[in-house]
Amino acid sequence: MNVDAIIEVAVRTKCTHVHPGYGFLSENPDLSLALAALSGAPITFIGPSHNTLRTASDKMLSHDLATSLGVQVAPGTRVHSAEDVCVFGRTTSYPIMIKALDGGGGRGIRIVESEGGVNEAYSRCLGESPSKQVFAEKALTGPGWKHIEVQVIGDGTGAVNHFWERECSVQRRFQKIVESAPSRLPREAIQPLLVASLKIAAHIKYKGLGTFEYLVNTDSQQWVFLEINPRVQVEHTVTEEISGHDLVRLQLLLFTPSVTLSSLNLITPPPPSRGYAIQLRLTAEDPSKSFQLSPGKIKPQGVIWPAGRGVRIDTWLTFGDNIQENREWTVGTDFDSLLAKIITHAPTFEEANQKALRALRELYFSSSAVKTNRAVLWGVLRHPDWAQGLIDTLWLERELKEVLRLGSERGGEVKGLVSSPKTTSEDFSIGEAGSVGATLLQPGTLFNLTISPTAKSDESNETKHTLTLTSVFHNSFPSLLSGTLLTSFSPQTPYTFSLSQSTSASVHSSGEFELADPNNPLQIVAPMTGKVVEVHPALIAAANGANGKREPVKQGDPIIILSVMKMETVVSAPRDGWVTRIGRGVKVGVVIGEGMLVCVFGEQDAALSSKL
Repeated sequence: MNVDAIIEVAVRTKCTHVHPGYGFLSENPDLSLALAALSGAPITFIGPSHNTLRTASDKMLSHDLATSLGVQVAPGTRVHSAEDVCVFGRTTSYPIMIKALDGGGGRGIRIVESEGGVNEAYSRCLGESPSKQVFAEKALTGPGWKHIEVQVIGDGTGAVNHFWERECSVQRRFQKIVESAPSRLPREAIQPLLVASLKIAAHIKYKGLGTFEYLVNTDSQQWVFLEINPRVQVEHTVTEEISGHDLVRLQLLLFTPSVTLSSLNLITPPPPSRGYAIQLRLTAEDPSKSFQLSPGKIKPQGVIWPAGRGVRIDTWLTFGDNIQENREWTVGTDFDSLLAKIITHAPTFEEANQKALRALRELYFSSSAVKTNRAVLWGVLRHPDWAQGLIDTLWLERELKEVLRLGSERGGEVKGLVSSPKTTSEDFSIGEAGSVGATLLQPGTLFNLTISPTAKSDESNETKHTLTLTSVFHNSFPSLLSGTLLTSFSPQTPYTFSLSQSTSASVHSSGEFELADPNNPLQIVAPMTGKVVEVHPALIAAANGANGKREPVKQGDPIIILSVMKMETVVSAPRDGWVTRIGRGVKVGVVIGEGMLVCVFGEQDAALSSKL
């Protein structure tokens, strides 16, 4: 985000306040300082003071503050080179973590198990840090470590209060997926975190909403302070549900004249906690491809959100009352993959969980391009460990296979609901067709199917049904198609169908890049859609002709580095060799699509048996 551009718009439109949202800008003291320095009509920054932001946005300064107040933190230190990290690792013992000082949302974090992994992890964290500053910390990632955060509110006078805690232990690669409030840990395990949060917040005279994050070990009863997030967080919704307060409204009120916690009747004790709430993050990620971002277009006809008492949807996919045929939203590669937050609230955790399962069942999401993580959400909610509260921050990594298995079995598993043969499987989607001339009915392609009964039937002749093609057993289309169709028809009445219409979409190159041959082991393929931020010198040499000289490539060398949602992914060389040709259009700064050609290895690499 461009601070100067935001200020220019604010001044031009005569704004009185600027709300920074919950991205990186909300933790950037530069915006707060710039607004305070304006001449003329003042513009209020809705957030803590720039001094508080400077401390909170630097995780080591936050640790220093906590330590000075007697709050325990994990051992850590600033580092300025990979060698500094190695020294810390030798002193502290591995595993350790390298973190961006100004990271967030899982970005700029790497676990290092041994000294051999330091250089690569340090480089990637540095690349994902806006300020290019990182620190090293002892990794507390063993079994039993839960991620607990406390929601704090303050009015800038030293008066502070809390809205209880949230548990955010269901994570993958340090990115939260499912959150709940309150935590089901014993209250004696939570109480020290509440006390520590208020102690820190009161000391710095915190103003606005803030989140104080901790790791808690359920086996050893150890806990450590992690960081301050000086903003509204994505998961604030579950706190709103259990507290009965609109947190954003309170935040806005605190930045109007003469409003204090006392005037808002929010002086201790905290508001009572009411029931349980669960938030599911629906993201544009493909679990079948290691959770790669799934960019593409979404049309309003392809989305129907669940509803009902105790079910809330927060989403940017809003189309208004008049759905236009040609209107659509685009999921790109530059920002977060979050599509929507599905929040449920009920008197008990079990009831909130059942509502969440029902909401996932009722969700209709059909896009020929964009895949979602719905199967993962479904699998988490159905897993016995989730029901029993046996989740830690590495649980999903350990149990992912079982979670995906549970997520693929979606028929009639919601307590209190009648089982239906209909499924909402997204393994294959029936959606809008794409390119003209694509090969029809290939497994894994996308279809528009029009199915009509051949026999007369008063019961179903005039009824439209939704069907999902889940597999193709034999394909010699158009003369024969053998497969499985899952339907919502009554199982009592047999039906015979004929395929009367079919169109399909398949992956194709736009012409700017080359589509790689998946059967050619000499080709290096882009594993996902992403922005090229770095290429190996061998690719540059190949692009420039190299005058017959070839730059050698060693096994494991980073051939290309892709940035997706501001996180970096390395595509490494599978073996020693050299690059004979770079893929068309591949250069730093461009966005290359999944399946496109990165480069071609030399003929001496014909023994290469696998591609990246």
